[in-house]
Amino acid sequence: MNAQPYLDARRRSDAAHREVLRRTLQEREPLVIVASPPGAGKTYLVESVIAVAVHHLGLRVAVVAPRAEQTYDLMRRLVVNFDPMPITALMSAHRQLPDDLLQTQRILVCNDATALPGVAGVTIATADKLLFAVTKITQSFDLLICDEAYQLTFATLAPLFELAPSALLVGDPGQLPPLITVDTERFETARYRIHWPAPRELLRRFPQLDVVRLPASRRLPQDTVNLVQPAFYRKLPFSSAAAPAERRLQLDAATQGDTIDRALDMLADGATLVGVLLPPAEFGLEQVDDELAETMAAIAARLLARQPRWEGVRQLSAGDIGAIDAHVASGAAVRRSLRLYNVPTDACVVETPELWQGQERPLMVVKHTLSGQRQIGAFGLEPGRWCVMLSRHQLGCVIVGRDGVGDVLAEHRHDCGARPIGSVDAAWEGWRAHQAIWSQLEAQGRLLRIAQG
Repeated sequence: MNAQPYLDARRRSDAAHREVLRRTLQEREPLVIVASPPGAGKTYLVESVIAVAVHHLGLRVAVVAPRAEQTYDLMRRLVVNFDPMPITALMSAHRQLPDDLLQTQRILVCNDATALPGVAGVTIATADKLLFAVTKITQSFDLLICDEAYQLTFATLAPLFELAPSALLVGDPGQLPPLITVDTERFETARYRIHWPAPRELLRRFPQLDVVRLPASRRLPQDTVNLVQPAFYRKLPFSSAAAPAERRLQLDAATQGDTIDRALDMLADGATLVGVLLPPAEFGLEQVDDELAETMAAIAARLLARQPRWEGVRQLSAGDIGAIDAHVASGAAVRRSLRLYNVPTDACVVETPELWQGQERPLMVVKHTLSGQRQIGAFGLEPGRWCVMLSRHQLGCVIVGRDGVGDVLAEHRHDCGARPIGSVDAAWEGWRAHQAIWSQLEAQGRLLRIAQG
């Protein structure tokens, strides 16, 4: 095996990280936007910028993320990797840090924005919390960093720019857009598209901005990149920085020879995205497909029974397997089935794509968003949702669904309708991505069908 392409990918990735550090901290550019594919080291990049800014330059840094859990993850990494690091958590009085962070006694919890420390250090908050406190902060920061910036609207992030003379926005343009609960059609022709992801709106308004594009994923194997990149990241070319020898699944126990085992054997042979299809059946959007949930649980249980091992790294357990279902009710059915197979659901996590953003596992089992649907709508076609589901794994992912998805995609007639110039047709982009992924899996013989009865 020629490892040179993967070494080159790592060098390009390191060079991009250095460019971000230079432009943000040395040249002090007012705005730096970083577009990242899945698993390219976004959080590591944010950590590095914080460490240099605080320890070497003595700056006051504010960091925001969309969800509280994302801020906690960043705090954990800073506590482990940088000691001492002055860390302040700006949070509401009704919230409390997780127990593991409280026990470190390293984090100052601040409920009053007027009482934030005025010395070098990092203040971490959700974007909503900092937005609520923006008029109460009396001393500006030197640098504002937004992690997972494509999950925040321009309306949320724009007021925060007045808190610091420089801003760094880091995010994945292929993942789920911000959650918006109101009709935004009237904003599509407005001067400012305040409902768009903040980096996207800034680039629309200022197309001359020079975006730093991270060129390599350290999570995804090249086999997955070959499928995911053309489908979801046409404007962000990237490759894998992980050589195939570093992403090899070994199954030590014997096979039973059925469809599930054949799919797992394909993973062990290097096909990192495979599908297991049940016979066709039609379900409503919110209906639970118990048979499909049982199949997802059976795949996880069979993986464990076959004693999976990340070759050259470690033996794998239930905590190394994750499952994704786009619907809460059917996700609960998967958990029930896992318990029947004696797979601990506190270790083998089953969640929606929204909660899997930013996370990874060696092995994933995901339910196809169009499974059992005869009429497909915007929810199932949302490209960011499908992108998240297919990009959490390090070794392999099994897609589970009802047969007939290809027919549904072929028969779908998209009503483009009247659309403002410059707006994005997410349903069309999603159909194109679904079609590209499905046709490649079918052509490469990666869709294995369980026989009727």
